Formats: sequence, C-alpha cells, structure tokens
Amino acid sequence: MILFGLIMVLSASSIRAFASTGDSYYYIKKQTLAALIGFVALMIASRIPLRTIQGLARPAVGLSMIMLVAVLIPGIGKSAGGATSWFSFGGFQLQPSEIAKLAVITFTADVFTRCRKDLDDLKELFYSYAVVIILVVTLIMLQPDMGTTITICLAVLATVFVAGFDLKYLFLLATTGGIGATYLIYSASYRLKRISAFLNPSADPLGAGYQIRQSLLAFGSGGLFGVGLGMSRQKYFYLPAAHTDFIFAIIGEELGLLGTLATIILFASFAYYGVRISLKCNSHFGRLLGTGVTSMIVLQALVNMGTVTQILPITGIPMPFISYGGSSLMVNLAAVGLLLSIAVENERESKSRRRKSRLSLFDGAQGDLAERKSTALSRKTKKSASRKKPVAASSNVVSMKDSKSSASTKATSKKRKASVKKRSSSSATNATGRTKTNASDNKRRRNSGTRVSGSGASRSTTKSKKRP
Repeated sequence: MILFGLIMVLSASSIRAFASTGDSYYYIKKQTLAALIGFVALMIASRIPLRTIQGLARPAVGLSMIMLVAVLIPGIGKSAGGATSWFSFGGFQLQPSEIAKLAVITFTADVFTRCRKDLDDLKELFYSYAVVIILVVTLIMLQPDMGTTITICLAVLATVFVAGFDLKYLFLLATTGGIGATYLIYSASYRLKRISAFLNPSADPLGAGYQIRQSLLAFGSGGLFGVGLGMSRQKYFYLPAAHTDFIFAIIGEELGLLGTLATIILFASFAYYGVRISLKCNSHFGRLLGTGVTSMIVLQALVNMGTVTQILPITGIPMPFISYGGSSLMVNLAAVGLLLSIAVENERESKSRRRKSRLSLFDGAQGDLAERKSTALSRKTKKSASRKKPVAASSNVVSMKDSKSSASTKATSKKRKASVKKRSSSSATNATGRTKTNASDNKRRRNSGTRVSGSGASRSTTKSKKRP
C-alpha cells in the first residue's frame, strides 16, 4: 500500500507541486522521507515487548496532551486550512493529533486491561479513563479537527466493545457521542454546509458541493479500466486536495473500477490479518491494542472512501498509507510496528507451546515406555508366579510319585532280595543235593573201579602165571 501510495501521490501531486514550488517531485520527496522515518519507527516498535508498551501507555498519553496544548499556543503551532494542527521544523511538519490517536488507543488498552474485573465500576472508569479521553478530544476539537476526533471515537468504541464492556453502557456512550457530534456540526457554519452539500451537492455546485461533484466526475470518467496511470484530468486544479483527502478519486479515474476494488481488497486484507493477530494473542492488553490499531486504520480508510463516494459527509480524513501526509504515514507505520510486536509475541508463545508439547510428548513416550516395561515386568512376574505354582504342584506330585516309586522300588528290591535269597537257598540246597549225589556217584564209581581193577589184576596175574 505504501509503494502504491507513493506512485499515486506522484501522479496526483506533480502538477500542483510544479505550479507551487517549481519542483514536480516536491511532495513525493517529503512523502518518501516520511516513509523511511516511519519504517524506522515500525522496526523499533516491533521489537518492544508488550509489557514495555503497556508501561509506556500513560506517559504517551500525557506527552500527547502536552503537545496538543502546545500546538494551540500562538507562534508555536502552524495554521493551514483553517486549523492550527501542526508543528513546523524547517520545512517538515508534525501533527500532534495523529500521535494522540495512537496514544489514546494504547491508553485505552491499558486501562481496560487493569480494570478487567471491575468493568461495572463506572466511577473508577470515569475518573481514570473518561476524563482523559474527554480532555484529549476537547483539545483536538479546539484546533479544530473533527475528522481525527471521529477516528479516535470509533477506535475507542471498537476497543471497548472487545474489552467486554456492558452493551447498555456502550450504547449509552455511542448515543452521547452522536449527540455531541450533532451539536458540533450545528455549532459551526462550515460543518453545516458540508452536511447540506452531502445531502444535495447540486444545490451549491460551485460552493460547498463543488468538491464532491468533481470527485464523482473523476469516478465516472474512469470507468472500468481507467484513463491510464498519470492521465487524470481532475488533478489539473479541478479536484481540490487531489493528493491528500481525495486521492481515492484519482485512483478511480486513472485505474478505474479495478483499481478501486484492488485498494479495497488491500485494506480488507489488512483488516483480516490485524484481527487474526489480535485474536491469537493470549495477553488481554495485546488483544485490545491490536483491535484498536486495526480499527483505527481500517475505519479511517472506510470513512475516507465513504466521503469521496458521497456515502458520508466530508470529514477531512486522509486515506492511510496512500494519501499524502507525513505525520499520518509515520504514525500508521508505528501502529503497524505495534501489530508486529503482538505477532512476534504470538510466535514466541507458539514456539514455547511447541517445545512444551514436544517435551510432554517425549515425556509421555518415556512414561508410556516405562509403563509398558513395568506392565511387561508385572506380566512376567505374574506369569512366572502362575508358572511356579503348578510347577510346585507338579513337583509335589513328582515327589509323591518319586516317593511311591521309591517305595515300590524298595518293595521290589525287598522282593528281589527275598527271591535272591530263596534262589540262593535253593541253589545252595541244590548244590548240597548235587554234592551229595556227586559224592555218592563218585563212591559208586570208585567202588566199581576197584572192582574192575581187581578183576583186571586177577586177570593179569592169571595171564602172567600162564606165561612161563
């Protein structure tokens, strides 16, 4: 959006810059310098922790109130367009009301974070918060700058709504703000003319209705694809504030309906990511701060688009990031830095959660392994115990069997010994019988032998006697 804004500021302001200063690049140079300073502020703000930002909320709103008072002092503040809203530093201008917007949003987030549990205590909220906001709005309206006042009130309402403030009190606050805005409109003639021009631009086509009519002519001549980048005709002094409040009309003329839709999509994307960052934040202060910053930028863009297309009365609110204006660009970039700080905080918390989840998963895995091991051991012990019991029983049975077998073996051994004894006794008797029979047989054999031998001897003697 910033690069796109630089291109469109160059296209819309080159003719006016050359006519007033002789340098066609006068406004784009200042806008580029403001963008660089804003990027430095963005980088610094993105590295500040949320606790530090919350601690700086009250000093910031106090400093902004001092600046708002100082700009009203003659000789210090610079007047332009009927309003005294700027400090001038050697050709560079600073608008304190832009700084006050961001300070008020930070202060609102801080107060409603501290009073989170006591939102029904209206006295405490009035003295600690409402008085400060009323003083800031009053100082801005004294410049006068109703557009910035409307932006602050809308951002505060969005932040208070997200904080959980009671809806009936919120409705009462919105009604009171509407009554005050109506009174301010009718109290100044130029504001009343803007309302009448909004209702009927043709009633004063060369006066109060001139600007809105030229804006509508720019959109009408752009058509679907536009007349081409840098080819606008309304920027040739037909459309006042072509490079500031009505730059959206130049976009519609040069880039057509497609260019305006692309711009709307850019702001819709910014709103989506801003709300997403805010809702992801666990810190209540970060959530409220992100909501306030996002609503401040997006609502300001919507009011600017509504003003240029005659949906809303002319308020003098520039388009964020695209319109020319150094103070607005720097403050908006600083606000984006706060959003980035919230996003960094979310990323740190998500990383710590991932680490904790990994550690818990690792510990859980170890615990599961330990439980599995313990259950396995317990199962083993149970199985071994269950195995030991039948083994013991079987051992008892075996021992009983062994005892029985030993008894049977003893009995058999006794039987065997008895049978052996019987056999031995019978064998002994048989042996004695055999010996007796053998002895008798031997005697018989001897007796028969002697008989035989005697007969043989007698035979031999007879034979010998017969021989001579």
